[in-house]
Amino acid sequence: MLFKKKLKYLIIGAGSTGATFSCFLHAAGKDVTLISKYEAVIKNAKEKGGIRLISNVKGDKRYKVKIKTQNQFKGKADVIILCIRTPDILYAIPFIEHVSHKKTVVTSIANGFGIGYALSKKLKNMQVLDSVFVGKCRWYNREDVEYLQQREYVEFQFAPRNTIDTSILNQIKDDFTQTGMDTHLITQKQFSELAFERLITRSPFEACCIYYNINAHQIKDEKEETFKKLCNELLILAKAMKINVREGFLEEYYSNFEKYKERDDANVYSSILNDLKIGQKSEIDFLFFIVIELAKEYKVELPTYFMIAEKFKKYNNLDKFIL
Repeated sequence: MLFKKKLKYLIIGAGSTGATFSCFLHAAGKDVTLISKYEAVIKNAKEKGGIRLISNVKGDKRYKVKIKTQNQFKGKADVIILCIRTPDILYAIPFIEHVSHKKTVVTSIANGFGIGYALSKKLKNMQVLDSVFVGKCRWYNREDVEYLQQREYVEFQFAPRNTIDTSILNQIKDDFTQTGMDTHLITQKQFSELAFERLITRSPFEACCIYYNINAHQIKDEKEETFKKLCNELLILAKAMKINVREGFLEEYYSNFEKYKERDDANVYSSILNDLKIGQKSEIDFLFFIVIELAKEYKVELPTYFMIAEKFKKYNNLDKFIL
């Protein structure tokens, strides 16, 4: 049985991921609205005939997706997908509550670990999903509202945090499958394993870069030792949390990271370090300080993480999300 004839999707955040989600849903005939905080994005999209998505899955097309500001959006949404950076999630909470009904499902596509948990703390009476998106998306031309989706496939996996009507979960799965995304409804255990592996591929790198004020090219010698210590400390945490990290994962990651270090583009720089340098809110809470919080909760010693945490403790705003 379907939850209803047609779900109303609300995508918050008109960056590369939000635009990709909205274009895929729109192309599949779904009811989707994209929320942007920038009037210029809305204006440019209207003038250009929609959002242009250059996609390895969908081709090169423009999509006349409905784009609105928060103030312009009226009504209620059935599924809300946050495609915004973690520091902006707190500011979106009042809007989410305003546009939700008692069966609205909320999820976030963001970098980090424990974001679904934080959302469930802030949205106590709402249905929250954990989710992971793989698509390799980025801006191409901001002025012309153009985006790139560069992977040969797009994957969306989600898991309920609490008891949610299976009919709406199955309809979300069907809707996204129809968009062309490789879509999977998974268990919380499966999600935790997947999300923790993703944490390993981001957190030690970011922590090493901010501590030494370096980029990926410079992770050598003692800096590489620090990087590997951070990776191994995450394995200790995973064991304490009873999260299975598949055998050989770390060796596979080290091999891929060596290739990554050779890239000559902006992606070899730490996003947290860049944000800290320009005084902008960063994703340090769910990419770094969440590890400290979990280490305390599970009573494990992570000396390298705690050493770096002491240096950057003034940037810790995790309490604002989970209290």
